[in-house]
Amino acid sequence: MISERTRAALARAKANGKKLGNPNLKADNDSRRRQARAFAERLHPTLQAFEKQGMSQRAIVAELNTLGVQAPRGGEWSLVQLQRVLGRLADAG
Repeated sequence: MISERTRAALARAKANGKKLGNPNLKADNDSRRRQARAFAERLHPTLQAFEKQGMSQRAIVAELNTLGVQAPRGGEWSLVQLQRVLGRLADAG
């Protein structure tokens, strides 16, 4: 019964124009990658200044949160987020 109802529901959705299945996510992933890279580039001078002051990564995270700088997805920074941003900058330069 469950499979019959599922097939019927999918058929109705398809008839109503709903696109079924997994889309090709390459274009979306490329766009997200470009946005992440742009975010890292905008933050690069600030991160360089913190590193020149001899701050550890944990201290940089704390300072970014104190200053109210939002993390890539909004909200507070974590150490992993900072390391990912630094990794993007290292890969490019």
